[in-house]
Amino acid sequence: MEDNNDELLDEQNEAVEAQVSLPQDIQQTALAFLPGRVVFKLRAVCRFWRDCIQVPSFVDRHLNNALCFHQSIAFFTSVDDGLFCMYTFDPTTLNRKSLDFVLSFRFQMSDPCNGLVCAYDSRGAVEVLNPLTMKHVILPVSELQSRALSSEYFLGSVQSKNEYKVVCIRHRVRFLTFEVCTVGTQLWRAVRESANLLKTSKAVIVNDVMHWLLLDAASDFTRRILLFNLTDEIFSETAVPDTIKDHNLELFEGEGKLHLLAMPTKGSASEVSEIWVSNSTCTVWDHMCNITFLLPPGMRPHFLHKKKLFYGNQKRFYYIDLEGGGGSYINVPSDETIVSSGIFVDSLLLHSVTGLVDSRTLLMGSDYAGSSSHAAGSSSSDAGQSFKEAKSNRKMKWRLTRISAKKT
Repeated sequence: MEDNNDELLDEQNEAVEAQVSLPQDIQQTALAFLPGRVVFKLRAVCRFWRDCIQVPSFVDRHLNNALCFHQSIAFFTSVDDGLFCMYTFDPTTLNRKSLDFVLSFRFQMSDPCNGLVCAYDSRGAVEVLNPLTMKHVILPVSELQSRALSSEYFLGSVQSKNEYKVVCIRHRVRFLTFEVCTVGTQLWRAVRESANLLKTSKAVIVNDVMHWLLLDAASDFTRRILLFNLTDEIFSETAVPDTIKDHNLELFEGEGKLHLLAMPTKGSASEVSEIWVSNSTCTVWDHMCNITFLLPPGMRPHFLHKKKLFYGNQKRFYYIDLEGGGGSYINVPSDETIVSSGIFVDSLLLHSVTGLVDSRTLLMGSDYAGSSSHAAGSSSSDAGQSFKEAKSNRKMKWRLTRISAKKT
């Protein structure tokens, strides 16, 4: 079958070359500037284009262009075991761009990183996948998994080495264990054991560093930040600004920088929240703005993009405009739950990683396609059509709602 496909691509390649007079290096340059999902479809045009998008240097070049020109706002919702929905929105107009299904066979998902996400379940099964190409690499199960009460996974990149690392926090009886696995090495390494309590175990990733707020057991406030540098795998700590040490703090990423949302504590006379932004080493903090806005209970900030603060819970995805004071929110369908969100780019990453698995191949060979409780349909033969029908049935409500969040 593969030989027949190559012969067909050879014929198509000759036909395309007869019509396209541009040199191949110019074609590569043009392809590298196109949106990822367009490039991925064009791989079937001819063998040269197919082989081109599999070259690591082209994948890196395309990613750099996509980060500059093709970013989207995205959030992922869990529909059922093995099926996620990925909603993407234009970062300027906030109009919905696309709805895609993501197959992973897991329950939880990390925030996106350069078009990749990490999906995992409570049994220690974890994988890094590309929602665009539907390719994923399965990571090994750690020896420490059986000794942990629960585990959470976060995906980050090391730009200088062109690597992607998964960091796992394993919750044990009296302490936390941090483990790291470099995608492609298939090896977990324990890098830290700590009895320190985290306000929330969700990592906020800025460039090559993960951040967590540490709880001060004596005061019940969060006065220090734990940092983990993915490049050298070294932990460090830094303090929050003195003026907001007694505030309710939340970390979030925005435009490549670490931000702090400082809200007055319960019972405080103030109704003004502050946003602070740090320098690249988290040693200097600058006051960014004040807003007359408090996060409702159960809400958390996700990220800041183009002066808009995105936040929400499992059922609603909000934003507020820090300059204009307006905002809006999205209600997800009743049978969906938001599990992650962030800035998303359609990348072609993972092509050069060994051990790749095609999610669609697993679908055809699993009970998932035949399960009546899933949106995939009743059999593997009509899975594609069933996904198309399920996609058309997914309804989203995008309602503008004015939110009082004036900048002061």
